[in-house]
Amino acid sequence: MRISISMSVILIACVLAAGCASKEMAPEPVEMSTAPAVSLLLTPAEKLTSGDPIEFSVIAFDASGKQTSAIGAIEWMKTGLTGTLQNNTFTPDKSAGAHAGTVTAQSGDIKATARVRVIPSLPWTEDFETIELEKIPTHWIGATGKFFVREKDGNKILVKPPPVRGLDRSNVYIGPSTMKNYQIQVDLLGTRNKRRVPDMGLIANRYTLDMQGRHQRLQIRSWASDLRMAKTIDFAWETDVWYTMKMMVEITDDKAIIRGKVWRTGESEPAEWTITAEDPLPNREGSPGIYGNSPADVYYDNLKVW
Repeated sequence: MRISISMSVILIACVLAAGCASKEMAPEPVEMSTAPAVSLLLTPAEKLTSGDPIEFSVIAFDASGKQTSAIGAIEWMKTGLTGTLQNNTFTPDKSAGAHAGTVTAQSGDIKATARVRVIPSLPWTEDFETIELEKIPTHWIGATGKFFVREKDGNKILVKPPPVRGLDRSNVYIGPSTMKNYQIQVDLLGTRNKRRVPDMGLIANRYTLDMQGRHQRLQIRSWASDLRMAKTIDFAWETDVWYTMKMMVEITDDKAIIRGKVWRTGESEPAEWTITAEDPLPNREGSPGIYGNSPADVYYDNLKVW
């Protein structure tokens, strides 16, 4: 037994010593090829900025996949972005508001592209009047092919129609995933498709405030597949009527308090919150967004985050 224990101690000591030695070893330098470049990598490949400049780097590879120094002159281009691009540095125009686009580095016939999202600090407002018809705000995540800006009653608004294929339900995120301590508000209108009516709502800190059409309820939840902390109340609402919805999440040391408010658009905002829920396992941050489950058209307008 003493021999077994001694051998174990020696083995552990050797492993620890090897581990410590490996940490002190400097990484071997990358052997650069001198063969011609056949592909490029642009880093960072995707970047979010509130207005700070972004500096890009180009890495070239030869036909065997080795990093190479044999790269020609780089031409820099931008698409969809408002700001200045000087060599490898893009500086957004802060007056342009939230938008997205790409930066491309090209050498001869080879090129690489990176995506940039420019999202300024709060507050934000969006009435969709400057968005091209059948498009969406370019910096949004999850809306392409599902939501569209269209005309209604002489104004541009956002529409989520029934999908041609796929699921009716969609979440759209309009800001960084690290956001917190904000409020979000939007005007909503649901329609009827024979006996089918939609669900519609807002997202904050990974919580959803949902006006449920078929059930005529108002619900706060963190995840539709597991209603561990969900709060649901009866809430009758009419189709083809505009409602204003407001949502906020307050984080304390050990819980989240999620509040929601709904009233008819044009009427005075009620003093009291319509629904309040608590989560003992709080989501401490998350992008603001909108939610739609659209067996019938859902309309959104006058989106605000502050």
